[in-house]
Amino acid sequence: MSSPSDTFLVPLRGLNEFVYCPRLYHLMYVQGLFDESVETLEGKAAHDKKLARGKAIKTDEEEEALPWSDYLVRQLTLSDHDLKITGKFDVVMNFGNEVIPVEVKHGPAPDGEGEFFVDSNPLEAIAWNNDQVQLAAQIQLLRTAGYRCIRGKIYYRGTKTSVTINWSENLSAALSHAAESARKLATETMPSPLKDSRKCIRCSLNHICLPDETLHLQNKCKEPRQLYPGRDDTGILHITTPGTHVGKSGETLKISLRDKKKDEVIQLKEVAHVCLWGNVQMSTQALLEAVDRGITVAHLTGGGWLRAVTTPPQTKNVHLRREQYRHCDDQASALAVSRWIVSAKITNQRTLLRRNGADDSSLEELARIRGKCGSVISDESLRGYEGRAGKIYWEQFPRLLKQRDGKQFKMNGRNRRPPKDPVNALLSLGYSLLLRDCLVALHSCGMDPYYGLFHALTPGRPALALDLMEPFRSLIVDSAVLRSLNEGTFSENDFVTTAGACLLKPAARKKWITAYERRIDELVTHPLFGYRLSYRRLLMMESRLLGRYFVGEMAEYHPLTTR
Repeated sequence: MSSPSDTFLVPLRGLNEFVYCPRLYHLMYVQGLFDESVETLEGKAAHDKKLARGKAIKTDEEEEALPWSDYLVRQLTLSDHDLKITGKFDVVMNFGNEVIPVEVKHGPAPDGEGEFFVDSNPLEAIAWNNDQVQLAAQIQLLRTAGYRCIRGKIYYRGTKTSVTINWSENLSAALSHAAESARKLATETMPSPLKDSRKCIRCSLNHICLPDETLHLQNKCKEPRQLYPGRDDTGILHITTPGTHVGKSGETLKISLRDKKKDEVIQLKEVAHVCLWGNVQMSTQALLEAVDRGITVAHLTGGGWLRAVTTPPQTKNVHLRREQYRHCDDQASALAVSRWIVSAKITNQRTLLRRNGADDSSLEELARIRGKCGSVISDESLRGYEGRAGKIYWEQFPRLLKQRDGKQFKMNGRNRRPPKDPVNALLSLGYSLLLRDCLVALHSCGMDPYYGLFHALTPGRPALALDLMEPFRSLIVDSAVLRSLNEGTFSENDFVTTAGACLLKPAARKKWITAYERRIDELVTHPLFGYRLSYRRLLMMESRLLGRYFVGEMAEYHPLTTR
């Protein structure tokens, strides 16, 4: 029986990424993770522009004199089963009995100083070594296919430089070493991050790789750099008006409201997720376009219950899910993570109470219960401590609500399904929104949101998403409820109580969605890494760190807590 490394063909672009950074190669081509950055989008646009013009770049006089449109082959795909490489060529020039592959790169050429190496094979310092290996693979594929190819060209748009790379024994040896090493890495664990490397600064996957954060948690890096913005450039699109239709028009989502003649238009590039509330329709074309762009679409009832989430197929990171299932099924590992989750949840509950003036005896009792969580030996005992802490927390929570104009919202403990008072109505809806965000974060990282550690496995219950959200309930939802009610955002007229259930009116629901989004977009200083990022970014980071624990890159996983 053949092993995966025997059948895996390394893509040409994968060779480039491997030489540049083996960890980046593993993330992209083994785990299947990718995200666009400004650089990759600009590079793709420049690449498409060149192909649309019908030529890569004019260089010396001989080539400028040729009719380029008659000497181009585009989108050629070749494979070499000895080297086990494959790839698509964008441009191949034909000069009589010789063919020349051309690569167009968005960035600048190197300055030519020093020597470049792949393993022990010296390369000329006229092009970046990862680009040279990629071009060498193209030359080798053409030679294997029977073409005469002794050189290739790379054009760097950043410096408007065209360089010629000649076939040589050193280049061939560098290619063989890179291809063999990349193929072997496809069956191995992810390599360690680069340490304090400038490559990480402009890498499109630095927020997925988390190089400095990983090294910091391994005690190999003292001061992590913040390599990516604290907030997303995109936003969450909520469609709450019944009868609204969402369609696709070019690069936009066209929103048609039943009572308005003029449609609203939202650029697709500005949308991270879409939430459809109640009786809202979305066309197949718009839905598929969203999925193709990695935009998740959540389907909620008018009251806020999450019914479904439309996502791309879960093809990413199958090895991570295998390790997730292994840890979840391992009683010792599952209990260890559950202890860390419950301890973090109690810590954050205690912090919220302390900041808002709860009595000292409750704070002391929560601290005592939290201390006992670290030594429990069974799930039942841990759930018992969590329940005792929750009882204290919800007894104190109504006392944090302030009076406004002589009136105060009443809350008789935590109740749900259905909520019986305005405070619980806001909490329940907020938790539904938070659960959606946790589902999206876990799915984006390649994990199974329904196979968890602390929460019991029940069909249809997103156990791991509930595990992830536990420490964030008080930080995001409970805090937003307190702020909204104490600032007078809501009045009793914003709610309807019937048959023992309390519901938000449509206008109030929009106000609460706005309040929730404002809270989850707030910047907070990470207690370990020292830089600021939004709670939504934190959810994604926590998901990735949990995944790193599953694959063994970190010995422990401790959810975020605030002071």
